[in-house]
Amino acid sequence: MQYIEEHPEFIQPESRKKEMINNFLKPGLQDLCVSRTSFTWGIPVEFDPGHIVYVWIDALSNYITALGYTPDEQGELYKKYWPADVHIIGKDILRFHTIYWPIMLMALGEPLPKQVFGHPWMLVGEEKMSKSRGNVIYAEDLVKHFGVDAVRYYSLHEMPFAQDGTITYEVFISRFNSDLANTLGNLVNRTVAMINKYFGGEIQPGDTEGDFDDDLKQTAVSAINKITERMSTLHVADSLDEIWKVVDRANKYIDETTPWVLAKDEASKPRLGSVLYNLAETIRIIAALLSPYMPETAQEIAAQISADYLT
Repeated sequence: MQYIEEHPEFIQPESRKKEMINNFLKPGLQDLCVSRTSFTWGIPVEFDPGHIVYVWIDALSNYITALGYTPDEQGELYKKYWPADVHIIGKDILRFHTIYWPIMLMALGEPLPKQVFGHPWMLVGEEKMSKSRGNVIYAEDLVKHFGVDAVRYYSLHEMPFAQDGTITYEVFISRFNSDLANTLGNLVNRTVAMINKYFGGEIQPGDTEGDFDDDLKQTAVSAINKITERMSTLHVADSLDEIWKVVDRANKYIDETTPWVLAKDEASKPRLGSVLYNLAETIRIIAALLSPYMPETAQEIAAQISADYLT
């Protein structure tokens, strides 16, 4: 209790911390059964040969024993990787990782993980996935139809920070069409098509300035700090929203600058070239921002403008 009070960031989200304190710690901890008698494989209990150690003692200790830890010796991997920056744990086993695991570490005199995050569930509609109910949506089926990156995007974007997410085929298809195909895909396709149509596929120097340029540039270059802030607190869905703000701003920029109108006037060709340069550079930045979330898509987008999105 004292440690949790002195380290308010230790259990996240805040609602999970309150759950652990109010439901388990304040009422008083109950004994935890850590052995079984129904089978024989496992670590024997020395003082009772009929029992073997089961799950919560041996499983939790694997976090450090896998790094070479013993009470007498702490290996190089342990010194390098422990304490963990964050345990990301399903919310249903948070009690074991925020109460019993810390108690074990304190008994050993070892440092606690810096943070434990109780991850919410992905529901099917309003229900938990269950094989007996027949409502399980398998990732490999979604990948087969939509690709890995689309599944990554949905899983990351549709999981709120502290509440359960939800998935149905209908919602997945709607998000795929609206966000990926219509918003992001349309931006890239329109820009590449105009560069090909008006300049034979060559990106022009962006050396003329006009209205709306500064706002587009500011939106694009400021996104990285906003994303870093969101990710540092595990607000992953919000970090993707910051990327889509850049995508939306670029689509709006096309409507504001009307490249198809500029193309009708030969005197406006330098300005048209700059508009398309600004769009191509924004797309390169979008590809770089997307690379941790949708790596294959990021590479494909960058390839369409012949860019190395990492530089």
